[in-house]
Amino acid sequence: MSVDLLKVSNLSVEYKIGPLTIPALDRVSFTIPSKGYSRGIVGESGSGKTTLATSIMNAIEPPGKITVGVVAYNGKNILAMTRQELLRYRWEKVAMIYQSAMNSLNPVKSVRDPIQEVLQTHMRMPKDVARKQAENLLSQVGIKPERVLDYPHEFSGGMKQRVVIALALALGPELLIADEPTSALDVVTAARILTLIKNEVKEKHRSLIFITHEITILRGLVENIALMYAGEIVELGPIEPVLQHPLHPYTEMLLGTLLTMESTPDLLSRKDGREEEKGNVASTGGETENALVPLLTKVGCKYRDRCPYAFERCQVEKPKLVEVEKGRWVACHKYA
Repeated sequence: MSVDLLKVSNLSVEYKIGPLTIPALDRVSFTIPSKGYSRGIVGESGSGKTTLATSIMNAIEPPGKITVGVVAYNGKNILAMTRQELLRYRWEKVAMIYQSAMNSLNPVKSVRDPIQEVLQTHMRMPKDVARKQAENLLSQVGIKPERVLDYPHEFSGGMKQRVVIALALALGPELLIADEPTSALDVVTAARILTLIKNEVKEKHRSLIFITHEITILRGLVENIALMYAGEIVELGPIEPVLQHPLHPYTEMLLGTLLTMESTPDLLSRKDGREEEKGNVASTGGETENALVPLLTKVGCKYRDRCPYAFERCQVEKPKLVEVEKGRWVACHKYA
């Protein structure tokens, strides 16, 4: 019997802020069954996407706390790993591209230094070999050779993000988690970064978790998709069936923000990397993080007040995530 590459089971995270305890994740479960498997995670601000990714890295910090659940990598619970095991896991097995690079780089070191240090520490590379490899990685993400000794304050936010992407790819992780990696980049650079990530995953048989609020950029990038709302996964499945025939009312709403599936931009397929003017409607929009907070403690279905199909059962009973078609999972009483 094969073991899943990554298995998240009943994962819950809480944040304690003053007298309040806010549940950020509510018993989330999903798998990355094997190498080469790609999954997009989509949801509005405050839905728990970044908290989920940070939990997979076992990097939740106070006032946050993982209260229950298991995150297993190749069958081993990473929440029970030693410090040394975590150091190897985070760089050599699973790497994460964080949403903001602003605080990720040491201001007194050149942008080449952190990549070189990771290669020397983990791969035992000689200094000159690690230096050359670091420069090659920076070149792949569009940093010119003459800029590799510059410091972070000399770079734009987008260029810093590219450095962080190069750092995440340095050790060739089996699983790459990308948390809104193009959010600080212009459209042309974003298209190049998406292509780079796609090629890395395909050519080197990596697995990918790509987190975004822009559902359209996942087409051509991932094969599977998960929709998150208020700390829960409400729909799972292969991307094309989900986008063409959504099951959950929340997924219907997100797709309803698009003009048409045909008119939305696909940054991976457009050679010039430019968005069409009409493509700016291709994000989830919706509630802000603060607006979602009251939903996290709601009894019954958290989406019911926005749902056109809500009925009495939705007020009192939380729907479970169940498989209603082969490979299609949904948490909605319409299908129970």
